[in-house]
Amino acid sequence: MKIRLLSKSLINKISAGEVLERPASAVKELVENSIDAKAKNIKLQIRRGGKAEITVIDDGHGIINSDLKISVQKHSTSKIFDNNLNKISTLGFRGEALSSIGAVSKMKIISRTEDFDCGYEICVDSGNVSEIRPVNRKVGTTIIVKDIFFSTPARLNFLRSEKYENFLIKKIVQKLALSNVTINFELIIDDKIIFKTTCGKEENFDMLLRKRIIDFFGENFFSNLLLLNDKIQNLSLRGFIGLPTFHNSNKSNQFIFVNKRVISDNTINQGIRFAYRDFMAYDRHPQLILFLNLPYGDIDINVHPNKNEVRFKDTNFLRKSLIYTVKKRLAKAGHLSTNINSEKTLKTLSSNIQSQINFEKETDKRNETKDFSQIKNNSYTSEDHKNQFSLNPLGFAKGQFHENYIISQSQNGIILIDQHAAHERIVYEKMKKDFYSKSISSQILLIPEVIRVDPILITVVEEKQDYLKEFGLVLDKFGKDSIVVREIPSILAGCNIKELTTDIINEITDLDSIKILEDKINKICSTMACHGSIRSGREMKVEEMNNLLRSMENTPYSGQCNHGRPTYIELKIEDIEKLFGRK
Repeated sequence: MKIRLLSKSLINKISAGEVLERPASAVKELVENSIDAKAKNIKLQIRRGGKAEITVIDDGHGIINSDLKISVQKHSTSKIFDNNLNKISTLGFRGEALSSIGAVSKMKIISRTEDFDCGYEICVDSGNVSEIRPVNRKVGTTIIVKDIFFSTPARLNFLRSEKYENFLIKKIVQKLALSNVTINFELIIDDKIIFKTTCGKEENFDMLLRKRIIDFFGENFFSNLLLLNDKIQNLSLRGFIGLPTFHNSNKSNQFIFVNKRVISDNTINQGIRFAYRDFMAYDRHPQLILFLNLPYGDIDINVHPNKNEVRFKDTNFLRKSLIYTVKKRLAKAGHLSTNINSEKTLKTLSSNIQSQINFEKETDKRNETKDFSQIKNNSYTSEDHKNQFSLNPLGFAKGQFHENYIISQSQNGIILIDQHAAHERIVYEKMKKDFYSKSISSQILLIPEVIRVDPILITVVEEKQDYLKEFGLVLDKFGKDSIVVREIPSILAGCNIKELTTDIINEITDLDSIKILEDKINKICSTMACHGSIRSGREMKVEEMNNLLRSMENTPYSGQCNHGRPTYIELKIEDIEKLFGRK
C-alpha cells in the first residue's frame, strides 16, 4: 500500500490517546493547570463518571484573550522558560493537555485576567476551533468538557462503569488536594458534594495535611500514622507513614508526591517495601502519605506523557535515604501498634455481651457466676504501680490466660499480649543487634547434639560453617549422614536444638546466592528468634511477664512480631465501661 501522511485530525486523536487514558486523566490535567495558575479555589463538577461532563472552575490568574487560540494548539505552553527542561517547577509543561482534550470532546474555555474588564470564550469540537467571543466572568478560568471520547468510540468502549470512573476521579482529586493543602478543593459528582476542603498557609503544612487526611479518610486512619519530617543533604522527606500493623492488601492508600507531583515510581515503591519488609507480611502494604522534595535539576520529569513517572539523578541515594528515614521513624515508634485490632475486639465483646444479656433474659439467670478459673492472678494491685504507669505504657501484668496471653493493666485500660509473638520480636532485634556488633555470645553444649541430615546437605553445611559461626551456631560434619552441634547462641538456651538446626540448614539451603547479605542475616535471625522465644502454652511467673512488658517498651518495632502480626491489643477503660453500660 502507498505510504501517506496522516491527517492533522487523526494525528491529534492518536496523540490524545497517549495523554488521556480515561476521564480521570483529563481531570488531572485540568486541575494541574489550575494549580499552576496559582488558584486558591478549585471547583469540579462531574457527571456520569466524567463521560457526560467535566467542569473545572478556578480563581487563578487566567488566560489572556490573545493566547486562547494558541492554548488549544498542540505543544503550546506557558510553563517552560528559556527552553530549559532541567528546571521545570510547574506541574503541567508538555503543552498537550488542552489540545488532546479538545481533539476528543466538546470543550469550552472561559477565562479572564486582571488586565481585562471581561472574560473571553473559545470552543473546540473534536479539534475544530471556534472564534473567540467576550463573556462575563470574574478573574480565573472555567473549562467545560462534554462527551469526552465521543469522536473515538473505541476508547469510550474501554471505559468501565460510571461508578468506577467516578471513583478514579475522586482518587486523583484527593491526591491533588493532599499535595496542595494551601488550595481549597470542592468536588461535586452528579450534583452531590463529595468533599469540600478548607486551606491555610504553607507554614502550617503539617497541621493542614493532618486535617485534610482526617477529612478524607477519618480520624481512625490518621491515628495509625506517624509524623515524618527529615532531611538528608538536598532530599527532604515529610508526611505521615503508617504503623507496620496498619496495612492494606494493595497500594491504594499509598500517596506519594515528588515536588508536589502525583507520582508512581518503582524506585520509591521498592524503597518503601524494603523499609517495611522486616515488620510486615510479604502480601501486605503500608499506608502512607509521603512527600519527597529535591532540587529540580536532580529529577527528570519529562519521561512519561501522563507525567506519572520521573527519573532520578541518583536512584541509589534516594532509595537508601528513604529506607533509612522510614526505618528510623518506625524505630522511634517503639512498641506502638494499630488500634484497628482493638476496635475489632470491642465489636466482638459487644456482640458477646449482648448475646449474654439476651440469654440471661430468656433463662432468668441474672445471678449466674462465671468461671475465671483459667486466669492466674498475681499479687500486684493497680495501687502498687499507679505512679509508674506513665513510665510503663504497657502497664503491669495481672494474669495469664490460656498459658499464651498476658493480661496487663495500664493507666488507660487493659492490654492483651501474645507472649510468643512479643518475645520473638525482642529476641530477633537483639540477635540482629548482636550480629552487626559482632557480640553474639555462644554457649558450649555439655553434651553435643548429633543430628542426622540428608547426605546431600552435608556439603552445604560444610560450606556455611564459618558463616553460621558468626550467629553463635557451631557445628561440624559427623560421619556421612550426620552433623554435630557443639555451640548455640546463648540467647537461645533451652530451645529444641534439633528443630533449630534443621530449620537453619533448610534456611541457608533455600536462600539463593543473589539475595543481599542483610536479607540472609535477617532470615536466619528470624528463624533463630522463633526457636528462642517463650512458647505458647508455657505458664509464666509474674516477674517474667513484667520483664517481658518492660523489654517490649524498650525494643524497637515490638508492636508487631517478625511476621507482621500485632503483639498486643489495648482496650481503653472508657470503651470497656461503654460495653457494660456505665457510660
